[in-house]
Amino acid sequence: MSSLRIMDSDPGKAQRTAEAVQRALETSPEVVLGNVSVVPNHRDGGARVFMEVLLLETPAAREDGDQEVTVERADRPRRSPARRELPGGRRTLGSGK
Repeated sequence: MSSLRIMDSDPGKAQRTAEAVQRALETSPEVVLGNVSVVPNHRDGGARVFMEVLLLETPAAREDGDQEVTVERADRPRRSPARRELPGGRRTLGSGK
């Protein structure tokens, strides 16, 4: 069984987000929602919500291994793109010109 973790420094926001995710998962015919537990985050007063999710696989489903999902957050600034490489110069170390 896979698990989801929803964390936020605002416990109310973590709970509302978890409830929205739970409603979405419960309407999906592809998964079954298992245990849902809320754990207070003692560092910053926030909360963590853990959900167990079981994928209902068809007999013909293949096992491709683990999957990783990345979610970009709108409340954090994006990283700036990598700097371009500087063009090659004519000076050498120690030439002083």
